[in-house]
Amino acid sequence: MANPFAYGSGHVQPNSAIDPGLVYDLSLDDYLNLLCASGYDQQLISALNFNKTFTCSGTHSMTDFNYPSITLPNLGLNAITVTRTVTNVGPPSTYFAKAELAGYSIVVVPNSLSFRKIGEKKRFRVIVQATSVTKRGNYNFGELLWTNGKHTVRSPITVRRK
Repeated sequence: MANPFAYGSGHVQPNSAIDPGLVYDLSLDDYLNLLCASGYDQQLISALNFNKTFTCSGTHSMTDFNYPSITLPNLGLNAITVTRTVTNVGPPSTYFAKAELAGYSIVVVPNSLSFRKIGEKKRFRVIVQATSVTKRGNYNFGELLWTNGKHTVRSPITVRRK
């Protein structure tokens, strides 16, 4: 039986892609902060930033890269919090979250996002925790859905308990 590693996160639906409702934006700073989290030194990061100085500041986690999918390959029993930001590209509306991941406790905070205008950004957290009966070493697949009744924005979730 195929899993999401074999078939990907789904098929592109061109009509839905034209009017997605919400998007996960990434800027150059997001990519440079990912390099900071990966342990690259300041000199190399500045070279990749068109030789402009970029200073890694604060704490950066690879799990907080603002990518639509969420991957946690080494989850222990402690809860992990992942942060994402979505941008509204549709009319004003409220989106509600639904998250499923078999064998894990998963909570989205806040579980609804209200947008008043196009271009408005909202941040949310996804808290994932293995249960004591979650089998070690196997990948589990789930999803986070944001829906406003018209649009459904899907983010695949992949977790492996170490």
